[in-house]
Amino acid sequence: MRQETIKMAAAVGFTVTILTLYSIWNYFHEKDRLIAQIDKQLYSAAVAVPFVLEDDFHDRAVSATSISKEEDNQNIKNLTKLNNQLGTKFLYTVVLYKDKEYYLTSSNALDSEIKNHTEVRYFTPYPDASETLKNSFKHLSTDYVAPNKIYKPFYVPIFSDRWGTYRSIVLPIQTTNGNLYVIGVDMDITYVNHILKQNTIQTLLSFLLFLVAIIPIIIAYRNIIEDKHKEYQEVSQKSITDPLTGIYNRYKLDNELQKYYENYQKNGISFALLMLDLDYFKDINDKYGHQEGDKVLKRFAQILKESTRQTDTVGRWGGEEFIIIYPNSDLDNALLLANKLHLALKECKDIQKYNLTVSIGLGLPKKELTLEQFIQNVDEALYKAKDLGRDQTVKID
Repeated sequence: MRQETIKMAAAVGFTVTILTLYSIWNYFHEKDRLIAQIDKQLYSAAVAVPFVLEDDFHDRAVSATSISKEEDNQNIKNLTKLNNQLGTKFLYTVVLYKDKEYYLTSSNALDSEIKNHTEVRYFTPYPDASETLKNSFKHLSTDYVAPNKIYKPFYVPIFSDRWGTYRSIVLPIQTTNGNLYVIGVDMDITYVNHILKQNTIQTLLSFLLFLVAIIPIIIAYRNIIEDKHKEYQEVSQKSITDPLTGIYNRYKLDNELQKYYENYQKNGISFALLMLDLDYFKDINDKYGHQEGDKVLKRFAQILKESTRQTDTVGRWGGEEFIIIYPNSDLDNALLLANKLHLALKECKDIQKYNLTVSIGLGLPKKELTLEQFIQNVDEALYKAKDLGRDQTVKID
């Protein structure tokens, strides 16, 4: 049963481990999937920006005064409309002025910025340009061979500030005249964390439901194992127990004798063997009937159990013959036990109404004898006790 419990616990632990690993994998897989989806949206927004600006806008956006306020207002309006349609947060373009300073040349505006007249205007300094954006100006390896060609997009690592959590794209473009500018798109991805949080909660709830669902199964399985274990014990006990007296049967005694004898031969740990036979027991069956004889056998078996130690092996050898395996004993102690049994039998009122006595043969094993020879010698001592008049003990030399 212990092994079955361990197996069951291992199976549950393995299942929980697999589910945990799967949940962790699924968390990052879902995060990567959402980010990849966002990156596609960012790229689509970035490539759309040039189409809402004049074709030569960034050929003319070379100084603070080269673009009119009216055109700047129109750019803000167009980019804001595009931003709202695409669901992004910020759309903007940036130039590097005289290889020193970064300036925003166009940008959408939030409703609050338009209301408060704080929108980003043309040629606004951009000191907070990200390293990714700066590198897009400095380390491009692409040859500018085609006008208005879109080059490799760069994605800014996810960052958070007081306005939210963002994912950004930086897209460098060269104009017809060879002027380089960068399109930037920011997208608020706070909802990604919300989705992942929801997924995590759902996973935890799934785990909880799994545990709740499996508990009855575990309990039922454990009950089945316990029932099977009890059945096994009962069957096992029946297979080694004499059905009439409740003490060990011949099968169990043979096994125990074999075990004790092998231990004696290998390790020198001796034991005494007592073989007992009820005198004239057949007369009880003949005179009082077998049912009364069975009662006598049961009562005698009880006397044997009460007179011996828990470490002793007591069994019914067959018929009215019994055996006691008496470990860690010498002949003197074995004789004391035999005398104790004679006395206990005489003092038992339930049996003495039949004037019943017992003959006993006993002995210790010898290295030169086999187990069969040893048992035969003890059996001969028993019959010698009977030949000498019964109700006595004979030991083997």
